[in-house]
Amino acid sequence: MSRSIRVCSYLLLPIIYLLVNVKLVNLGESFPVTIVTFLPVILLLFMERISLKKLMIALGIGAGLTLFNYIFGQSLDASKYVTSTMLFVYIVIIIGMTWSIRFKTVSQRNHRKLLRMFYIVIGIVVSIAAVEMIEIILTGGSSLLKTISGYLIYSNSYVLNFIKFGGKRTTALYFEPAFFALALISIWLCVKQFGIKTPKTDAMILLGIVLSGSFSGVMTFIMFYLLEWGFKYLNANAIRKKLPLAIISLGAFMVGLVFGFPYIADRIGDLGTEGSSSYYRIVGPLVMVGYSLTNIDGVVRFGSLYEYVASFGIFNGADVGKTIDNGLYLLIIYFSWFAIILTAWYMARIVKMFRGAFGNNQNFRVQLWLFMPLSLFFTGSIFSPEYAFLIVCPFILRKALNNTDSL
Repeated sequence: MSRSIRVCSYLLLPIIYLLVNVKLVNLGESFPVTIVTFLPVILLLFMERISLKKLMIALGIGAGLTLFNYIFGQSLDASKYVTSTMLFVYIVIIIGMTWSIRFKTVSQRNHRKLLRMFYIVIGIVVSIAAVEMIEIILTGGSSLLKTISGYLIYSNSYVLNFIKFGGKRTTALYFEPAFFALALISIWLCVKQFGIKTPKTDAMILLGIVLSGSFSGVMTFIMFYLLEWGFKYLNANAIRKKLPLAIISLGAFMVGLVFGFPYIADRIGDLGTEGSSSYYRIVGPLVMVGYSLTNIDGVVRFGSLYEYVASFGIFNGADVGKTIDNGLYLLIIYFSWFAIILTAWYMARIVKMFRGAFGNNQNFRVQLWLFMPLSLFFTGSIFSPEYAFLIVCPFILRKALNNTDSL
């Protein structure tokens, strides 16, 4: 008599991390289809029930922001408005569904299977990055990186050019180093939702982030590590029982920080160097942000971003930049003070979480919520389904593993 084998549907999530940037087909010239293009349908696989009230609230906020952008935004390229607007609406749907769905509980017997799959994914992407770095060091280029680039949604050509001039950054299975680092931190948060110690996984994730060369990734991981240490040890009970362990773990971290300080100092120095990626991501666009907040015509309508950014003449390397590589700045340019108000409200919620986080085994809830605003500094492609998946996946697992519909 044959026995049916039930496969845990959540095993699809770690697999998607390997394919999130792999292009299936192009719709038109600028809309690549990936597996996460179908993310709303995938979410239905995990759904136990859905709160229509929450979903309507999320869609209502999205509709209001879209209307504001259309009424007050200046249009410089009407031909791209529909595509850009649909991407924003799509992201609102994905986030709204994640918030409003009660996900099926992951059974205890599937915890190990799911964790093992995440470990496999981490091993694959970090190993690929390591091979890319070895090739870069030995040959001054990376045929592996170039080959993988042909299957991705966007070209890695700018990274390859950076490597030709002596740079050392890897992308593994992703289209840019920052997105690679963002994916690793997202996976790390997924693993942490299981509530177990994973020192080997932590080390692998950190190695991958270092190989990516992403300054945002390094600083975010440092912040999350310090938060984890603080929540675990900075309470009276823990200090009495675990003071030696607390000192040892912090000491090991400080040693690593000393070795990494030259890199951190160098990247901070780049903030003042026009043309550097750090300057272009953080300092250069401030003039646009200021204009959006102080002028009635400072809001840009969806689809007109390239022309608007180019008009400011901010250099990204040797060329005038046409993109915003900072998600928070992008939101301000599209929604002006509404973006500031919503961000302030969100951060106020995180501050409240800190009060009960010290000594709490569920302290990763703070990192999880903090991940969303910090992720805005990694990329400007925050309206893409690929970015949305990295953000919502840890939240999905938190709800599924804790058998709750609240975040």
